[in-house]
Amino acid sequence: MKIKQKKMSTFARFSTMGIQMGVTIAFFSWLGTYLDEKYKTETPWWTIGLSLFGVTTALYIVIKEVVLMSKKNEEKKI
Repeated sequence: MKIKQKKMSTFARFSTMGIQMGVTIAFFSWLGTYLDEKYKTETPWWTIGLSLFGVTTALYIVIKEVVLMSKKNEEKKI
């Protein structure tokens, strides 16, 4: 029973990471669109730049979380 609960906990954690990535990317894309409309740019540089920044930030957060989970699993095995 304990193993099944641990797997569900890990699954839930990864599911929330996907949602968190989506929200982060969507927020920065929205912010870029808002700034492009506000400053009336011909090329959507704000949207492009902030969307890429959102993707980079989201990936950084996920990688950091996976490394942290891996370290916790290693500590439990010892």
